[in-house]
Amino acid sequence: TSKYLNNIIEADHGALKRVIRPTRGFQAMKTAAATLAGFEIMRMIRRGHYVQRGRRATGEIRPVNQLFGLAT
Repeated sequence: TSKYLNNIIEADHGALKRVIRPTRGFQAMKTAAATLAGFEIMRMIRRGHYVQRGRRATGEIRPVNQLFGLAT
């Protein structure tokens, strides 16, 4: 049921809130967005949502560059 699905979502969101709490004093939106994007890519890697396709360094850097909008 959606009741139990909501618990999973809330539990995941609570963990993210604990990580973000110490960084709430940003002055610029650009800095805050970059930091949150970094948190998200690290969570993706930790949970196994990111699978490395190649063994080269560019294969590891590409998803980070895409997330931050950098040229590869």
